[in-house]
Amino acid sequence: MNIKKLIIPAAGIGSRFLPITKTIPKEMLPIGNKPAIEYIVQEASDAHIKNIEIILSPEKTSIKDYFQENKKLNQILTEKNELYRIKSIQTIIENINISFSYQSKPAGLADALMHAQNFIEHDQYFAVALPDDLIFGTSPELEHLILIAQKMSGMVIAVQEIPLESIGAYGVVVIDKKINDRCYAIQSMVEKPSPKDAPSNLAIVGRYIFHKDLFTYIPKTPLSKSGEILLPDTINLMIKQGYPVFAYIIQGQRFDTGTPQGWLHCLQTIQYL
Repeated sequence: MNIKKLIIPAAGIGSRFLPITKTIPKEMLPIGNKPAIEYIVQEASDAHIKNIEIILSPEKTSIKDYFQENKKLNQILTEKNELYRIKSIQTIIENINISFSYQSKPAGLADALMHAQNFIEHDQYFAVALPDDLIFGTSPELEHLILIAQKMSGMVIAVQEIPLESIGAYGVVVIDKKINDRCYAIQSMVEKPSPKDAPSNLAIVGRYIFHKDLFTYIPKTPLSKSGEILLPDTINLMIKQGYPVFAYIIQGQRFDTGTPQGWLHCLQTIQYL
């Protein structure tokens, strides 16, 4: 199992950050002197993933521009002997193959992933990282998931232990059996249960390893009450068909930058990491 491709869904409108996201994608909001999405791409690079597809809405041109060379800026900085100021993004541009696909209308994560299905080859495993979840640790979290996928020959969902009083904001895994202290075979997944009905305290966070067959099962998944296909429902369908799926408790420190409060907390904390 050679996992060398990552999909980053980034087509949402960022409604919780309006009005600033009217013109600035939330993925481009700064964490330190870098946009949030650069940390995701850097994590992938550190995990030896060199091919990335970013799913955008058509108007999010600034994300595409950011991951392309700016020759005029390079010339100005070279003349001032200040090219070091953009070293991190230049290294990414030179070493990572980044392509783009487009989702014209937000319709959930499962629908977004379908727009990148041609990026993944037949019978291939691939990674997915949500740009709202930044995870900082001594080694890239995606690398941990890849190692589990290779060891267990299955798909892997990143999870985090969450206090039960907060569990209703997450998808939650139903444990089949324990593999080790960080890894569990999954029986199914439940979307946003009440604390009293939660099957565990292991909440799904934004890192995944999927098999190409995911794109076959998404269209087969019944619509939710909201009219969308929910990714946990697709994964449940695959589990019923015999696909092994595992939960892996992340090792790094996670920040949910999908809300103004979470973004501010990350911004205040990252300088100390």
